[in-house]
Parts: sequence; structure tokens; C-alpha cells
Amino acid sequence: MSEKINVLIETSPLGNANAHRGIGMYTKFLTENLEKIEDLNVQRSTLPIPPEFKPQIVHYPYFDLFFSTLPLKHPAKAVVTIHDVIPLKFPDFYDPGLKGSMRFIKQKVALSQTQAIITDSQASKTDIINHLGVSEEKVHVVYLAANPQLQAADDTSIKRVKRKFKLPKNYFLYVGDINYNKNIPQLIKSLRYLTRETKLVLVGRNFKPQNIPEWQWIETQIALSDVAKRIKFLPDISGENLDDLSAIYSGAIAYIQPSLAEGFGLPVLEAMQCRTPVVCTNTTSLIEVGGLESVFTGTSAEEIAKGAEEVLSWSKTKRLERTRSAYQWSQTFSWSKTATETAKVYQQILNQS
Repeated sequence: MSEKINVLIETSPLGNANAHRGIGMYTKFLTENLEKIEDLNVQRSTLPIPPEFKPQIVHYPYFDLFFSTLPLKHPAKAVVTIHDVIPLKFPDFYDPGLKGSMRFIKQKVALSQTQAIITDSQASKTDIINHLGVSEEKVHVVYLAANPQLQAADDTSIKRVKRKFKLPKNYFLYVGDINYNKNIPQLIKSLRYLTRETKLVLVGRNFKPQNIPEWQWIETQIALSDVAKRIKFLPDISGENLDDLSAIYSGAIAYIQPSLAEGFGLPVLEAMQCRTPVVCTNTTSLIEVGGLESVFTGTSAEEIAKGAEEVLSWSKTKRLERTRSAYQWSQTFSWSKTATETAKVYQQILNQS
């Protein structure tokens, strides 16, 4: 039997503001599942490192384009995860400023010192190659998975969260951020083309008044579309409160992902796990994640509304069939699979020496 591979994981996202965001969740589930692989000896960077531990691989599970998150020198062969390069796809809406631009140059130099890049989708791989100028052979696609604790809630739990958060009876749902690529103004506008009985619930910590362009776009679109009474913002749903989030997903008519671009699109799988239909745009990684189990639309308000109307037209039997099939698709993604595929990347770059 071959010796175990010593892997050092940079786990600082588990102890800072990223802990309950996507980066923290990725780091948590990846690390926990890597630790279960017999051929690996995994050491977390945030725990005391035994003096006899000599890493063969160091893995940085996050990469920021405009902040110095990747060192120039590494204690072993280096792997970095780049979830997406969306700011480079839409440069007019993601201004890094002078300092950010200088850090970007440093980050690209640091990236050249790594042996492998892991990313979440084929769409992200293409973007990384095109925008960061790295070779195709260096970039490896490893799909993510939803939080396994997010599952379909029963009727009692759904009624409880509807009372707790004063949710409307019939609502479409969005969970996530308000960045430009999320296309939230068009999602809000889509309500104009749907019956007045249908409402929209938006979950995410940035759905609150703030002095940034993204929030101003949201407020402007609400006023233009005259839908203020049909929208419910939930900025205070904690990433730890999975029972509430499961019930909010489960109580929705459908989950809608209106993005112009995504690196992966975890809420699509989260909704499927909660047996909720998914409407998503036919862009970038969403095509890969949504598979055959989503209702795909264009990115305009009218197109998003048509996708929502399709779900509204389903019979109870068809809805059950579609959500059952989507749930089965979501279970083809797992964190154990993510860890296994990641370990293969470690072995591959070790074999290159």
C-alpha cells in the first residue's frame, strides 16, 4: 500500500466572516470529506501542526482577484480553488480601483507559482483560461454539492416559517447576493408579467437599504414596476439556521435563479434537495448544474416570467414527478465525490514530479 499524501488545507475561512458564506461552506465540507479519505493525511492550517508533518500538497480553497489571498511562496506543491472570475466578465460593473488592480497583478504572479487550479464548472474553466491566461491542462473541474442538511420540510414546518417571517401564501424564491451578475432587477420586473397573487421572497444578507449601486438598482426597479407590496426581503436568515431555510425553500412555488453568469449555482441544488421546482437562466454553469431538471429561460424579465408561468401551469402530479426527478439529480452531486475528485488532482500533480 502506498504512503498517505500529506495535505495542508488553508482553513482560515472557517474562522472569519466567510464561515457561513459560500467560501466557508466549501472549505468546511471539502475538508471534512478529505479527512475521511484513507490515502490522505489532512492537516488544517488553523490547528497546531505537528513538527513531524511535512506537507506534500498545500491547498488554498479560495482566491480573490483583487485581494492578496494567495502567497507567492508555498511550503509544498500548491493547489488553489478559483470559484469564478465573474468580475472579469463584467468589468464595467466590478471596478477594483487602483489598489485592486495592483493586487490583481500580484495575484496573477502568485497563481503562476501553483501547480493546479480547481474550479466549480466547465463554464468557469473556460473563463479562467480566457481571462487569467493559464493553460487548459492546469485547470481541473470538480463539481460542488448542496448542504446535505437542507432537505424537504413538512407542512407543519412550512406553516411555522410562514408565520415566523410573515411570508406570503404563494411566493417565488431567490436566495443569494445582489451583485450585478445576479440580475435581480430583471427578476423583480418579472412580477409585472405574473398574476398579482404571486409574490417574491428574496433571501440574502444584502437585501437591505445601503448606499451601493446594486441596492439602488433594486429600489429603482421596484418603483418602476410598482411591485413593492409583492416583495418580501429576508436579510437576517442565518447560514446556521438550516431548518428555517429548508422550510422557506420547501414552501416556494419555485426557486428562481435569474443570473447572467454563475461559477456554479448552489441554490439550484439546494432547492432540488428541498423538492422545490427550479427556474433558471440558460447561462454559463447553470446549464451544467440544472441538468435536464430545471425550467430554463432567457435573462429578460419577460422570459423569466414565462418560466415561472410554466411551473404555475403544472398539475400536482406533474409537479411531484418533476421535483422527484430533480431531487434524484441533486443527489448525483455529493461532497464525498467532490473530495474524491480533489484528491485525484493532488495525486496527479504529485505524479508530475
